[in-house]
Amino acid sequence: MTDREPEPKNPLSPYYPSEVPGLPGNGRKWVAVLLSATLLLGAAYGVLSVLLSG
Repeated sequence: MTDREPEPKNPLSPYYPSEVPGLPGNGRKWVAVLLSATLLLGAAYGVLSVLLSG
């Protein structure tokens, strides 16, 4: 039984705190970037769908 890995303390989190990948910057910045990218892609999809349907 020495080949078994130790059980994580939190079964819902597969990473230990030292293994969690980090992103540079603030969390609010990434939320803003992802939200603006979603809005821009949605607008582009709407414009393309109107141009291609007519």
